[in-house]
Amino acid sequence: MITIKQMAELAGVSPTTVSNVLHGRYNKISKDKLNRVQQVIEQSNYVSNMGGRLLGNYGSKIIAVIMAYHTNEDQFPLDDPFAGAIVGAIEQEITENGYFLMLYHNEDVDECTNMARAWNVEGIILLGFTAGQYVNFKSKVEVPVVAIDTSFHGIKSKFINIGLQDYEGGRDLTKYLLQCGHQKISFLSLDLQENYIDMQRGLGMCDALKQAGLPADSSCFVPLDVDSRKRHAFLSAFATDGFRGSTVLFFSSDHLAIEAMNLFLDMGLQIPKDISIAGFDDIHFASQCRPKLTTVRQNIAEKGREAVHALIEVIVTKEFRQKNISLPTEVVVRDSVAVINPLDL
Repeated sequence: MITIKQMAELAGVSPTTVSNVLHGRYNKISKDKLNRVQQVIEQSNYVSNMGGRLLGNYGSKIIAVIMAYHTNEDQFPLDDPFAGAIVGAIEQEITENGYFLMLYHNEDVDECTNMARAWNVEGIILLGFTAGQYVNFKSKVEVPVVAIDTSFHGIKSKFINIGLQDYEGGRDLTKYLLQCGHQKISFLSLDLQENYIDMQRGLGMCDALKQAGLPADSSCFVPLDVDSRKRHAFLSAFATDGFRGSTVLFFSSDHLAIEAMNLFLDMGLQIPKDISIAGFDDIHFASQCRPKLTTVRQNIAEKGREAVHALIEVIVTKEFRQKNISLPTEVVVRDSVAVINPLDL
């Protein structure tokens, strides 16, 4: 393999300049020298020694994405289409910015912390963490940490979060459901604790119901089990019981909504004739399933890009400034919600 000294001679620069280019330190290199060195690297098929980079004092160019999503033994964290889409968007943006992705999943936050401290990563993006878990995690690592979809309501510690207008999305979808004539709406979710974003979507629904003069209390919320077998058994019984009088089921995610639609169709029910279904996220399958799913759209790719940009900004500037970005949502009307008695609200 060609050496750094040999590459420097071919490019007409110093070995230090070649080393800086190989390790991504471009700030003190002229464009002409950078182009010459990169041309030599390409022509010589040189492969950087990542082991040396990890052990060295310069940056590893590795960004860790750590997921703490709840799963059961027959599931993988990326089985959820939203999780797969957001990780894919993050990976693309990380690569385009000259970094490398390390992906790790563990529901045990302490184990996540141990992993982060053991590896020479330059920054970390967290998925599935509560605000308290984020604050605790961040206090134990020495690199910048960015969260995605964490609700930081009432948290005084500094944080960077890339989230969504979850409350507004839940409110706007509910307004549409009300316009279609639905007055008994159930909100179904895995996470119904106040520190989870799903609760914000549910609270948006509640306020829309109250504004329409309709009751909105705990009976509107239906918790679902993380275990898919238990969840399917519950939904089957829920359907047999007439959905407790609800005419539309608002699921906190498209993944759950589509799963439920398939289950109800297998039971012989017709959607939306027998029960209307709505979701949240607008994943790819929402427009591919039958019937096509009415949902709330979020820009998943943009969320991933914003998280990477925010993290790299801290890595480069060494300044951690609080940031809480809430990306907009949009109601997408398709075929899974029946119009039973349209209202002009």
